[in-house]
Amino acid sequence: MPLPEPKFDSRTYRDILNEALARIPAHNPEWTNFNDSDPGITLLQLFAFMSENIIYRTNLIPQRNRQKFLRLLGIPVSAARAARGLIAFRNPSGELKAVNLATDQLLYAGEVPFRTEQALQVLPVEAKLFYKGLLSTERQAEVRTLYQQLYASFEKPGEKLDFYETRLFAPPAGGSLLPSIDIGVDTIDSSLWIALIARSTDTVENARKAIGGKVLTLGVMPALGDSGAAIYPRGPLAGDAQPTLVYEIPNTNSGTAAYSRLTPRSNADLLSQPGVVELILPESSALTYWNDLDPLEAGTGDFPPSLQDTDDQERLITWVRIRSPEISASRRSGSRQLTMPLSWVGINAATVVQRAHVASELLAIGTGEPDQSGRLINTPVIGESVRLRINGELWQQIDDLMAAAPEVLMQSPRFSSSSVRQSNSVAIDSVYTLDRESGEIRFGDGLHGRRPPKGASIQVSYDYGGGRRGSVGIGVITKGANLPPGILAGNPVPTWGGEEGETINQAEKRIPAVIRNRERLVSKQDIEEIALATPGIDLGRLEVLPLVHPEQPFQDSFGVVTLLVIPKNDPVQPDAPRPDKLFLQTMCEYLEPRRILTTELHIIGPTYIPIWVSISVDVITGYNAGPVLDAVRQEVRRFLSPLQGGYESKGWPLNKVVEAAEIAAAATRVSGIAKINHIYLGNDGGQVDSSVTIEGLQLPRLMAVEVVTGTAPGIDEIRGAKPAPTSGTGDDEVVTVPVPVIPNEC
Repeated sequence: MPLPEPKFDSRTYRDILNEALARIPAHNPEWTNFNDSDPGITLLQLFAFMSENIIYRTNLIPQRNRQKFLRLLGIPVSAARAARGLIAFRNPSGELKAVNLATDQLLYAGEVPFRTEQALQVLPVEAKLFYKGLLSTERQAEVRTLYQQLYASFEKPGEKLDFYETRLFAPPAGGSLLPSIDIGVDTIDSSLWIALIARSTDTVENARKAIGGKVLTLGVMPALGDSGAAIYPRGPLAGDAQPTLVYEIPNTNSGTAAYSRLTPRSNADLLSQPGVVELILPESSALTYWNDLDPLEAGTGDFPPSLQDTDDQERLITWVRIRSPEISASRRSGSRQLTMPLSWVGINAATVVQRAHVASELLAIGTGEPDQSGRLINTPVIGESVRLRINGELWQQIDDLMAAAPEVLMQSPRFSSSSVRQSNSVAIDSVYTLDRESGEIRFGDGLHGRRPPKGASIQVSYDYGGGRRGSVGIGVITKGANLPPGILAGNPVPTWGGEEGETINQAEKRIPAVIRNRERLVSKQDIEEIALATPGIDLGRLEVLPLVHPEQPFQDSFGVVTLLVIPKNDPVQPDAPRPDKLFLQTMCEYLEPRRILTTELHIIGPTYIPIWVSISVDVITGYNAGPVLDAVRQEVRRFLSPLQGGYESKGWPLNKVVEAAEIAAAATRVSGIAKINHIYLGNDGGQVDSSVTIEGLQLPRLMAVEVVTGTAPGIDEIRGAKPAPTSGTGDDEVVTVPVPVIPNEC
């Protein structure tokens, strides 16, 4: 049983003042003026104010003691995590030139500060994204009859015409879910085309001169799918093999549709996590495109997509193509196997983090005593941003003062002084430790780290921020401090990663686990406790599966541990939540330094098996049938839920068959149900006899449930018509030639 927190006094300022006023008639009856202007009343108010302050400080003593005990155990309270995001700058009407923005540019979402992490050049151009969209089988057949003869000359031996529509990939809209396009599956050429367009007030030639030789900064937000992540014995973070991105610009010196590659300055994996890439554009003379093509040739093959908007075509500067190096494989019939899902791509972008900056804060003057400490005013502190100087000398942050060198090098008669100095030269004594959540800075005791000299000036510059207030929606970060004239900013996608700090109560609950496992993933219980404590995610369910490999779940895989994780919330499919890439990456980064090096750790979401249920019931006389039927639907959904399902309401168990009889038993627990007449169960293959097999890393997902009082409808009826499967051509060696068609709606 936990000990209750002592509270020495709970009286407030008003309570103390009212009690003092009530004593006046008993102790001083002649005092009858109780107005605020009376000097005696003023003294009582001052007394009540000072008493409340003393009571407040007294009540905090247990809180401070608890913090001290946690620090003595080496269990600091986890600090809040700062939200991150992408910002896109625009220069819609300013001077026609590239504007340089330095790093650490201050922006605001209301009153919440954000700062950029990269310097960039804001180019005075617009950008639109297009792709060559696939046509449905019916639409292909419709246009083939019309266009086959028109483009007959383009069809050569070993090639076939593949028609497409030029489609605009619109940016995300505020208040809606992020769009998604898989350019490896949803496009005909596995490419995304960025049209750089001159502003309406500028000529194309002047715009080319303004951006020639400049740096184009592209921001990329990948679609956050549910592919798993792995940490292998050989090193830190690894994941499924992902294709890389290639950036190209038209090379009009060639007689064919040729492209020159733009070399990125960084090698960030923009298909796994949001980020930016810097591309150096060629000189203005090379910023062109093919504008002298035959009308039928435009948009065919590897040429850029055909634009229907004549205004965009007239203001077009050049194209930037984003594709995978494996593009040739996708041009084979029936081989669309690349997965390159994206939610947003834009120019003039930078990453931002929610933080405020303190240029210089003065701590207490140095005392020269051991274990001196000070506390920063603003918390939580972003650790890597701290710069502490004592009398102008920069000191370094360290995790443990016990690893610091002493102030004075120890001399031993057994060794020469030179060898002693050499052995101690690696250690550093000008160090300090930082508690990010409380803002406390501690210095050494002389034997382990230097003491700040007496009277020394201690100055600190740092950034602080964090918490859920930094998680904002699309288009909220709009204000900027000291932005150049004409420059506008906005966040095209929501920010992510903001998380509140740990409370003392939450930290105290970790004490038994930390003492037992010392932050090491050794046993199944260790993995479970540490994984559940991962900051920055909202974990709804965790299954630790030793000796299980995701690709071979039915045989023992020694040295392998799989973590099946399900988030609490998923706006895309709330009934069957899937972890996205940021969720998995956060867990990988937290678990990597805590695992045993020889352990292969896989973190993955479940594979959902779709299930349909149809039930016919009898309602007890006197009950309203509508609410009873709705309650049965809710109970069936809860019973099959991956988070609250099963008889124990802990989520549907792994490797448990879904049986119609068990669903019927759950339905009969609803008040007002007399009996179950019929129950039908089905999966992707249609209606089944009595059960659906769930095995390995699978969990059921209830697609639809129908509850009626009459005859239960069949599974095929509630599933609807199943679309006929499309068949391939069977000729894997025929190369497709993209051919544009006029869309039905312009």
